[in-house]
Amino acid sequence: MKVRFKQIISCAVAAGLGFTAYAQEPQVQPQQQAPATVLQLTLKEAQEHALLHNKNIRNAGLAVSEAQRKVWESISAGLPQAKATLDYQNMMGFKMSLFGQSIPLEPTSTLQVQVTQLLFNGSYWIGVKMARIGKAISETMQLQSELDIKQQTRSAYLSILVALENKAILEKSLAEMETLAKSTADMVKIGVAEQTDADQLTVQVAAVMNSIKTVERGVELAYNLLRFHLGVDMSTSLVLKENLDGLMNENAAQGILETAFDPENNYSLQLLDKQTELAQKQVQLEQAATLPTIGVFYNYTYKLKASTFDMSPNNVIGLQASIPIFASGQRHSKIQQAKIKMETAQNSKELATEQLLLQEKQLRFNLNNAMETLHLQKETLAVSQRVLESITRKYRQGVSSSLDVTTANTSLLQAQGNYISAVNNVITAQTELEKLLNTL
Repeated sequence: MKVRFKQIISCAVAAGLGFTAYAQEPQVQPQQQAPATVLQLTLKEAQEHALLHNKNIRNAGLAVSEAQRKVWESISAGLPQAKATLDYQNMMGFKMSLFGQSIPLEPTSTLQVQVTQLLFNGSYWIGVKMARIGKAISETMQLQSELDIKQQTRSAYLSILVALENKAILEKSLAEMETLAKSTADMVKIGVAEQTDADQLTVQVAAVMNSIKTVERGVELAYNLLRFHLGVDMSTSLVLKENLDGLMNENAAQGILETAFDPENNYSLQLLDKQTELAQKQVQLEQAATLPTIGVFYNYTYKLKASTFDMSPNNVIGLQASIPIFASGQRHSKIQQAKIKMETAQNSKELATEQLLLQEKQLRFNLNNAMETLHLQKETLAVSQRVLESITRKYRQGVSSSLDVTTANTSLLQAQGNYISAVNNVITAQTELEKLLNTL
């Protein structure tokens, strides 16, 4: 029996040394290859950093710049336009017969400059307005992207704190179980306790250690996700300056629940509103296609090498008018299609408004429910902790068995897991509601 106990203790010690080596490895590694950058961030600072460096935000900014260029492209179409044409013609020795005489045609070369100005085009003004609406859509999409990044950064930041809190809880439980396992091993040596008691506690210690390792891997994954949202290199060392207790503010959550919701402040609805406006302009654009287009032009021709018979003037000014007359119903069909799309866009906006109001009620319910569950799980965790402490005292007094201790510890671990899950649910529900209310 004692030989078997020594073997088990040896395995536990080896496992403990393995865990110690695993826990110390991240501290030794930076000495071999120091990270390029160290960032110490609060949650707000992390969100601001992400807004400056996240690649999705950069692309959204580029889309706004592109839309601004398109607005100027539309405006410039109605401003004066100028172009120059240089040509050279050689008749290859051709001779023209005129009144019985043969007249050779000499090579000619001209430089022509043309200036045009649009005077009236109904589609032009509608096109400029549509380009400006497109710019407004790009700006709203940029705001939507910024809100998404704030949400993602907040979720990643808090998930790290939750994982660290879970790790701290497990480490506290591990320390208590290791102390109890050591005292049981000592009692086995003097014949006061059974070897099976020590074995059960040793297995429980190993299970908690394994849970801690799993959480540690999850912490590293959460850090990598935050680095991705921040737009920094994966070798960057991150130090979070806030703790979970400071960010899990019940009063703040209650304040969010009391905040009124205005659907018009929601970026998704604003995008649909702009798309409806764009559909209305599309109807006007199709209607404007039935109006005439009027423009004025001026041509100046400089004859570098004039022909033998040159009767063309150097200066020409003129007026052009293009008047649509008949298109076999094509334009009418396009107008009707545009009206259908406009009505569809209006219906989509009304539907989205109803969905947002329904989503608001659901998110408020989720946050209320998550907060109530968190309170319950917090009380359950405290009770499980007291039960374990009571059974541990009885075990040391010889009143309870090691099976009672392991059962109570298993219940405590389950309560800890439920508590961490409840914290996650509160964070998720609060973040989603804040995003909907545009208060992140």
